[in-house]
Amino acid sequence: MAGLRPSQGFTLIELVVALIVIAIIAVIAIPRFVDLSSDARIEVIEQIAVAAKAANDQVYVKSKMGSYSAKPVNGRPDLTDVDLNNDGQFDTRLKCGFLDNTDVAKQMNYSDDQIKFEYEGVDKTYFGFESDNGSIKASQCYFMYVQSWGTTNPSSCNNDQTASQPTYQVVTSGC
Repeated sequence: MAGLRPSQGFTLIELVVALIVIAIIAVIAIPRFVDLSSDARIEVIEQIAVAAKAANDQVYVKSKMGSYSAKPVNGRPDLTDVDLNNDGQFDTRLKCGFLDNTDVAKQMNYSDDQIKFEYEGVDKTYFGFESDNGSIKASQCYFMYVQSWGTTNPSSCNNDQTASQPTYQVVTSGC
């Protein structure tokens, strides 16, 4: 044992081999982490769609209860203003019993500042992530809500027809 010297650290070859191994692991792992970001965005969009449907279902049921105040909108038999929290303010508008497209955004509670919403016409609301040009729709990573009956103003609400139901569409090809 007289000829052994104490260890002075790693040799240059050992350091190069360790760096190569780390680089190989990084090349394999990074695409998976990038994919997780995409998966997370898709999950967020899908959860927004579920939350919008749940909010709409809850408001639809609440609006049918006698304990909630409701008043028809003059000249529009398809629209009803309701006071869901019994504070005396008719602050929620329903179209044939379902949330108006502008009121979906009011009913949604989300804490992420990256989630935005924008309106298109009088019947659609988009929720999602903005693209580089500031458009949610252009990002192809959004949830779209189309109000009951779309742009049509029916003279009466027949909820047995397909058009009477709101439309929920999820687009995730750009996430």
